[in-house]
Amino acid sequence: MHEPRSGAFRKPREDVVVSVCFSELSASPATFDALRAIAATLDAAYRFREIILVVDERERAAFLDVVRQVPNTRLFVVRSGTEYYDRRVIAAEEAIGDLVVIGHLEEVAALDVPAFLDYAEAEGAVTMVYRPARPPFKRLAAWPFIALGKLAGFNVDPFEWQTIAVPRTLLNLLLAHDEPRLALRFPPRDPRLPREWMRTEANVASRTAFMGLGRRLALFQTLLVYLTPMILTVVSVSSALLALVGLAYGAWIVGAVLLVEHLAPGWLTTNAMLAVSATFMGVSTLGLSLGLQHLLKQQRRLKTDLVPEEVNRIDLFQQVAFDLNVVLESDTPPSTPRPPSGPEG
Repeated sequence: MHEPRSGAFRKPREDVVVSVCFSELSASPATFDALRAIAATLDAAYRFREIILVVDERERAAFLDVVRQVPNTRLFVVRSGTEYYDRRVIAAEEAIGDLVVIGHLEEVAALDVPAFLDYAEAEGAVTMVYRPARPPFKRLAAWPFIALGKLAGFNVDPFEWQTIAVPRTLLNLLLAHDEPRLALRFPPRDPRLPREWMRTEANVASRTAFMGLGRRLALFQTLLVYLTPMILTVVSVSSALLALVGLAYGAWIVGAVLLVEHLAPGWLTTNAMLAVSATFMGVSTLGLSLGLQHLLKQQRRLKTDLVPEEVNRIDLFQQVAFDLNVVLESDTPPSTPRPPSGPEG
């Protein structure tokens, strides 16, 4: 792991558009000041940038002032109770930048954002923030999540920072994943998605112990739910074995009836019920698990319909074209065709 040099950009870059997304914000003066400071840092490093805010509908009015004060800030309003991971997906889908940061406000404020983006662009990888200093009990508490994440195919460590920097190409791959909510927080174990870390010694209040306990419980449940296909596969195999055992047991009972002259009273009835019950349970559970697997495969690529409301619209592409003195073809009025010249009659 390598820590990029600070101050990598000497002057505002004009060859890239940067998007910085926040999906969890509280309407407070400290939040507004942090957003202004981040915008100033980005403006010093990039000519073209946008800031995307995803907030609850009840906090819409509180963020209108900062949206007016900070240029190229886009505000999206979602229903109250929308999950944190769903908000990250909304922010990522709305971002138009070539380099995108999806993160937590306090974490981004503590980072050298231009260096963070420079490192992600240079490595061409999903870049996460790694803080080596970690209490032993936190390392121990992370192991269940790490183990479940490996089974589910994700690089899960709940104590890594929530902020990631990712180039546009890799962001499209993350959004196309079957579970983009987890992919945007814990990149999948996929060779197409290289992952790098940027070291930091900084710490923020939101990273202290147990402040995100509810979210970690939700993460644990989400990982278990994502393991449903694997669990259903295990259930299918065990159900098929149970059905085969029931059939074999029934065949053994029939053989006993044909070959044994004297059976104990009640033996035939009891064993016949056991064989029928085992066969029925195996076949019925197998059918249910196969049916659920079929439905899951059909719904695998369908995503939840989460439609946010964009409060203000900005035309960053038009601004880029104006600043670079580029005339768009669609803006050029069509010329009137001239009639062909010919000899006058």
